[in-house]
Amino acid sequence: MIDVKLASLVLAIYLVLMLLIGVYEYRKTRGLLDFYLAGRKLGTLVVSFSFFATYFSTAAFLGGGGFGFIAGFQWSAFLTFFHILFALLAWMFIAPKMRELAHAQKVLTISEIFRNKYGIPSQVLAALIILFFFEFYMVSIYKGAGNLLQVMLSMDYKAALLITGVVVMIYTAIGGFRAVVMTDLIQGLLILVGGVALFITLILTLGGLSNAIQSLSNVKLFAGMTGSSLFELGKLSPPPIMKAGMVLPFILSLTFAISVAQLASPQLVVRFIAAKDDRVIAHGMILTPLIIGVFAICVFSIGPFGWLIIPKYTSVKPFLKNVDLVVPFIAMKLFPTGINALLLTAIVAAAMSTINSLVHVVSTAFVRDILQNVKTIKEETALRITRISVFLFTLIPLVAAINPPGVIVEIVGVSFSVITAAFLVPLVSALYFKRPNPVAASASMVIAVIVCVLWHLFFYKVYWIYPVVPGLIASITAYIALSLALPSPTEHVA
Repeated sequence: MIDVKLASLVLAIYLVLMLLIGVYEYRKTRGLLDFYLAGRKLGTLVVSFSFFATYFSTAAFLGGGGFGFIAGFQWSAFLTFFHILFALLAWMFIAPKMRELAHAQKVLTISEIFRNKYGIPSQVLAALIILFFFEFYMVSIYKGAGNLLQVMLSMDYKAALLITGVVVMIYTAIGGFRAVVMTDLIQGLLILVGGVALFITLILTLGGLSNAIQSLSNVKLFAGMTGSSLFELGKLSPPPIMKAGMVLPFILSLTFAISVAQLASPQLVVRFIAAKDDRVIAHGMILTPLIIGVFAICVFSIGPFGWLIIPKYTSVKPFLKNVDLVVPFIAMKLFPTGINALLLTAIVAAAMSTINSLVHVVSTAFVRDILQNVKTIKEETALRITRISVFLFTLIPLVAAINPPGVIVEIVGVSFSVITAAFLVPLVSALYFKRPNPVAASASMVIAVIVCVLWHLFFYKVYWIYPVVPGLIASITAYIALSLALPSPTEHVA
């Protein structure tokens, strides 16, 4: 069991450290370039671990680690494969071009790249998509952190939300992107060490990998199945999906949707334009997929082994209904008191490292990509408004997470898909095409949003294919069709 007092103390020390980093980085922040991009002076270790920590939220530990309990190793294998694949693709094909373009054009946000390639309407549209859907996306992360602290530390849910949000809000508002990436470095190390340590402890407890696999093959699961089903393709998933016969499409589309976000999500790719030089990108091309791969292999493989741990202590029924409970339960049973307190802190760190980046991207998009297109604002004033915006955009999802109504829950569910589907096509076009079509780019974003939302509402629970897949298909189709149908920018000007 976890020692609540010790775990609370460890968490408190961690939170104070995050605040101190914010204060320290505040003293080094001189203007918008520092607040938005840390002066474009970030090295490999900071960029790589910040990318890693931002990408892996609480959902990586709880959902990513626990879902294998009900879906087996097909989930672990596909999710790990796609994570490594898209990390490599992001750093090989997005990072170098993005840094080159951003430095040449001296842009501070991802939407500003769209302005230079497509015009102000595309910039504002991209910023509005970021504002709306990132705010809802943060609701789910707040809920994950709040529920974790509520269950593990018997903390009041509202108090847990407030602690998480206020600490992030303060250090992000005062320290800007410098504070975001430096806290991410520490949080990333905690996340990586915690995930690897839990997996190694689990395997050693089960007598080694060979013994664990052999024991797992013979265990009794649900619906009359044995543990051998955990190793089979297209066999296990939540019952409604199994009943529909859509196990493999569901697993493939969901693991693809989660992983492909590395290519275009603004809160991730903004790190590329903050890199100090080309060597940072070249070295990050090796380091980032490596640490993502190590974490993915370890954490995403934990879930299936829960069948060898959980039945020894309690019924598996609650865990089949809520797989987010699997990893925390295993950690509490296998780790000594002090160590499971550190793992709890690592999971909370995963939430905070994602929230801080989302809030930063939302606030900078609001000021740089919307307000400054409406009215000319001095740099000092823009910096002040951005800091105030951090407070505002941290509080909105925090309040919504207290008791979200059904409509918010639905938007939260689709927000992750929308961002990837809306940004991937116009971003790749901006990086690789000399004269991309502005109308086609904007239309591809709008169509991606519409298709993702409609698919989530009306078709997802029929076909069990995650919305990012039809959203991306619609976005690509719209961009190609409109680019061919409409005159190119040079022809239009002539």
